[in-house]
This record gives sequence, structure tokens and C-alpha cells, in this order.
Amino acid sequence: MRAVDVEQMRREFAAIESRQAALTQYGQKLLARIRPTSKYYGQGDEGVLFPVCIGVAGEYCVLGGPGGQYRLSDVDLFAAFDDKKPPTQITFAN
Repeated sequence: MRAVDVEQMRREFAAIESRQAALTQYGQKLLARIRPTSKYYGQGDEGVLFPVCIGVAGEYCVLGGPGGQYRLSDVDLFAAFDDKKPPTQITFAN
């Protein structure tokens, strides 16, 4: 049977909660990649992630990247949780 180091688990959970609080308070890094099905595919380097934010610009609410603004249907969004792991894709094409 495997022994569980409860103190180690508490430290790890505390670190996760601390990181989550910082992301909630100061914002989370969002990245995007233009989908191959988008009419904007080909802008910038193919498949490269670029930093974005979500704005209130109507249909074109994804702000940033080579074109400056995109529709949610034009990009896949990724969330960066830390610099040690690759970003996690959070949207997918239908």
C-alpha cells in the first residue's frame, strides 16, 4: 500500500490555490491560433500562438495577433497556466 504524504499534498494544494488566486486577480494569459478554416488563415506564421485578450468589440472580440482582431469562430483559444507547461487549448472547432 502506498503512503500518502499529507503535508506534501497540503503544500501542493496551497501552491495551486495561490496560483489560482493570482490568475483571478491579475488575469490569465490567453493565446490564440488562427484556425485553418478561417478566411484569415495565412496571416502571420502558420500554427503559431499569439497573445490575445477578449474585448467588447462586438463580433470581433478576440483582440491581438497579426490581424489585430478576430471572431471567436476564427481562432482556437489557449490558456497558459505557467511557463513550465504548454498552454491548454480551451476552444475547439465545431
